[in-house]
Amino acid sequence: MRAAGAALHDLLSTAALSAAARNIVLRQMATSRRHYHGLMHLATLWTRHRRFGTGTPFIAPVATRLIACAIAFHDAIYDATRRDNEHRSARLWQRYAPADLSPADVAWVGATIEATADHLASSDATTQRGRLRLWLLDLDLTPLGEPPELFARNTRRLRAEYRHLREAEWQSGRLAFLRKLQAAPHLFRSPPLAAAFELQARRNIARELGVISLAMRS
Repeated sequence: MRAAGAALHDLLSTAALSAAARNIVLRQMATSRRHYHGLMHLATLWTRHRRFGTGTPFIAPVATRLIACAIAFHDAIYDATRRDNEHRSARLWQRYAPADLSPADVAWVGATIEATADHLASSDATTQRGRLRLWLLDLDLTPLGEPPELFARNTRRLRAEYRHLREAEWQSGRLAFLRKLQAAPHLFRSPPLAAAFELQARRNIARELGVISLAMRS
């Protein structure tokens, strides 16, 4: 927990948010209904940005500040019963964006937050900002490549967030989501993250699909 706290402090410091913006992020991310999409999730993504971004353009000061802002606000609004969380999070970001960021930077962060509604839909690798967006989307998918016991823990935490769903609804939705991921030619478009997480993510997805299929037949 101490490491996570240090990562969160570094994340918010790098984003250079106002006191009001920091407070809104911390308050929103610490609510009791968050079992997976909480402060630990932010700390995990930021730690991985710092670790795997070394040697890439993504760790440059301007780029890394934009990533910090996107990570901090990408799940700021989260209600598992709704489908517009990303849009609402982007609007919250626009309200609290630091005044020293350019309109183009504020817009990039907002559009990147909205892009987390479908991580695999973005495909622009032809521009620096396009590759930076893919980096953020890939970071958000890295929990798919956790060791099996951590992947299972995250699944349980996600289920707790979707406790309003009946088991059959949860399994059906999870099956569709994982099949979509399985069908993607690449889960991670950024080479450092692909090398670290793609293989284990594929294994986790295949195993989970088998478990779900068996449960649905029972």
